[in-house]
Amino acid sequence: MSSSYIPAPPSDAPVVIPRGILRLLALVDVTTAGRRVLDELLYLSSPETGTVEISQNEMCAVLGASKPTVNRGFKELRECGLAWGLEDGRYQLHPLLTGGKVSSPVMPIPEIKAAEPERFTEQRRARYAAQVANLAATG
Repeated sequence: MSSSYIPAPPSDAPVVIPRGILRLLALVDVTTAGRRVLDELLYLSSPETGTVEISQNEMCAVLGASKPTVNRGFKELRECGLAWGLEDGRYQLHPLLTGGKVSSPVMPIPEIKAAEPERFTEQRRARYAAQVANLAATG
């Protein structure tokens, strides 16, 4: 059964991510699908817990993407430690992305798996350099 419901953010408060964390995100190698899922999770995250409640069908509707694409995005985020499932339709963002907010103070927090810039391929180095330059330009 498909759902056309699209959840609204729990707050109008801005999502603030420090520049150092943005630099770390530039080193996390996820596809466009993974980044789009992450951006939507950040948009919908609870400012109190860093959690998001959204079903797979809702995420597909929001992104205009297929289930395999959304599943790949969620899988990449889990594998690199940026977000993980707590239960069906409920996700936790890494506390570095949420100002330290988590749903449980005893929750194990995975390490974010980011690549070392020196080990990037030429294409990834160019992408990384552009991302870092954009950070510097907005500072």
